[in-house]
Amino acid sequence: MAAAVEISRKAEPAVRASRRELLLLLTLVLSSVLLSGCKGRADTSDLSAQAFVKAMGIDYEKGQYVVTVQLMDFSAIAKTETPKSQKPSVWIGIGRGKSISEANKQIAVTTQSRLNFDQLSVVIVREPAMDKMAQILDAVNRVRVTRYTSWIYGTRDDLSDIFTASAFFELSQTYSYIYNPLTLEKQNSSVPPLTMQKFVTAFNEKAMTALLPSVSVSSKVWRENKRPIMVQELDGVFAFKLKRKPVYLPLKQVIGVRWSKNPLYHAQYTVQAEGHQDAASVWITYSKVKKKEVKTSKGGPKFVLHVKAYGDLIEIGGNLTVAEIESKVRKLIEDEIMLAYTSGIRKHIDLFNLEEIMYRYHLGEWKKTARNGDWHPGENDLKVELSFGIRRAGVFEMQ
Repeated sequence: MAAAVEISRKAEPAVRASRRELLLLLTLVLSSVLLSGCKGRADTSDLSAQAFVKAMGIDYEKGQYVVTVQLMDFSAIAKTETPKSQKPSVWIGIGRGKSISEANKQIAVTTQSRLNFDQLSVVIVREPAMDKMAQILDAVNRVRVTRYTSWIYGTRDDLSDIFTASAFFELSQTYSYIYNPLTLEKQNSSVPPLTMQKFVTAFNEKAMTALLPSVSVSSKVWRENKRPIMVQELDGVFAFKLKRKPVYLPLKQVIGVRWSKNPLYHAQYTVQAEGHQDAASVWITYSKVKKKEVKTSKGGPKFVLHVKAYGDLIEIGGNLTVAEIESKVRKLIEDEIMLAYTSGIRKHIDLFNLEEIMYRYHLGEWKKTARNGDWHPGENDLKVELSFGIRRAGVFEMQ
């Protein structure tokens, strides 16, 4: 019995070694099977083997959705720091279908590589499709890879023109306005840009008016050598309320909405002396805005827009005084605000979202006044209280 035990003990190392060899053999076999199964598909991780959709445009015509996608060459984007011999190419794909996914499928089956929506950064909806905005938002955001941080715009222009506009200096389209709206907003504020998340929130809120920035292309300002070039620009807003058909207003009428919320980064105003050609320019560098409802016994709710702003003097000619400049800038700001306010009211649109103030802070009154969705403030229901002063005059000597 003792001898048998001794033999068993001597055999244990050999058994353990055999088990290790067997496990190693199984590991090798499984690895070879997995690798052979992936053969031919390993290259899909290569950026050059995929078609990355950076922007999507959606239109609707003749009972079908028309989807336009803009593809980017990421290798061209990665080389922007090196000398550029030619403008990076932009690939445009157009598909049609009874649904957005069907239109995308039509694009995908003709794409020469895998169509990838992981990098989608911009969504643009043409005006004819805006009647179906609820369905569009559902379809775009139902796709797992799309992002709520994408920028969203409306347009009246051709989507292909927007997606092929110049970005300057032979740079990629990712340097154009639609991809970097905050860059221009911080340089000269106008209608605030919107992410998908912010637009969806306002679009679904019954007491809010969602202001969708409108983009277009223009060749009036810039030239490459002497040849006019098309560039993207902001041209107005589409105002949505209760998911109905939106109202379009041009930028010159609605630019005053920049004073309806914080922050306003920068704005420039030029004023002239009475009866003279002398002019001064002021750069707004600080502002703080607060909206407030003032209850009244009759005639419905009234509202006050409190605006506090400061600016720097950047140019002056003639004998304008600080007090004169401040007074004239104050008048320009007030006129700009009231133009935007009344332009909206005349089209039954609450551009300053005063109804939201009533809804959030005076719910009982909102239920009695605006619950049915047809309410909007009157032309005389907003009062602007504005404080403005010049903080820096630079090297100029001012009186």
